[in-house]
This record gives sequence, C-alpha cells and structure tokens, in this order.
Amino acid sequence: MGWRRRCHRAAAATVAALAGLLLGLGPGPAAAETKAVAIPAPELRGNSWLNVPPGEKLSLASRKGKVTVVHFWTFGCINCKRNLPFYNEWQKKFSTKGLEIIGIHSPETDDERDPANVVKKVKEYGITYPVLIDENSVNWKTWQQRYWPAVYLVDKQGRVRFAWEGELEYQGAGGNAKMTQLIQTLLNER
Repeated sequence: MGWRRRCHRAAAATVAALAGLLLGLGPGPAAAETKAVAIPAPELRGNSWLNVPPGEKLSLASRKGKVTVVHFWTFGCINCKRNLPFYNEWQKKFSTKGLEIIGIHSPETDDERDPANVVKKVKEYGITYPVLIDENSVNWKTWQQRYWPAVYLVDKQGRVRFAWEGELEYQGAGGNAKMTQLIQTLLNER
C-alpha cells in the first residue's frame, strides 16, 4: 500500500509542479540543488480543525509575518507516519521563534475519510499541532497534490518557498536536516 500511496497521481499543475521547481528534492539521496521560488500559498479551506480552540480555524493569511510548515498526510500511510516525529521535533524547536506546523489530513480510503478515526489517530500519534481534516480532499485538489506525504515551507509573506515529497529520510535522503536548515533560513528572513 505504501508504493500505491507514493505513486498516487492527482491533477498535475501549479502546486504539484511546485515541488520539482522549488527544490528538486524528493524521496531519495539524489536530491537536486535547492532552488528558491516564491509562489503564493493557496489558502486553507475547511472548518474541521483539531488541536485549535473550539470554533477557531487557521488561515495562512493570518500567519503573515510567521513561517508555516504545511504537510499533507493520511493516517494509514506508513510513509506519512515515518515523517511525524520530525514535525513534532520542528514544533518543539521552532514554535517559540514563530513557526507553526499545520497538518492537512487528506484521506485515501473510506476508513481514513471518517473524522472520528482521524481524531483517534491524531491522539494516538501524539500530534499536538493543528490538523485540518480534509475529508473531501478540497485542499488536496487546491494544492494539486500528487503524493502522501508532502511538506511545504511557507515564508513570512505567505509564499511557498520549499517543498519535499515523500519520506524525509527515505534511503538516507537527509530530508530532516535539509528542511530544518531551510526552516531556520526562513525564520531568519525579515
């Protein structure tokens, strides 16, 4: 099932092409050189938020002046689960410096589409940062996703600057160190 998830293809264009344009990074050690590209991040859509105060929802527009990690995942994806500890690590390391992690749970299966199952898994996995339940894949389509997991770094001006598709440490890719360094770079920008 992991192979099917990594190879899942959705509509290809804007944000899907973004990963290739931005870094050329992907799952594997043969990552290309980092390329900085500033493309406006699509706004988040939906009202089903976890780990935010009742009745509240987040927007990327409200995050202007701060750095945001947006990651697409689904709880049944082993590749996604392997990335979760890194997001928690980034949250602990950088949250006091203005970083916010936002998970977008976009399901592949009927089991993953059930919000009660998402709530259960978010608790089970110890996820404390905000998670948007994207049960109808509205954000998946808006961001024109192709793969689980996918990670985007949004700068202080609301632009997607860097991306990673797949496991951060797949076959020793070193994605955690690369993305940690890029997060720090974005936090240091004015």
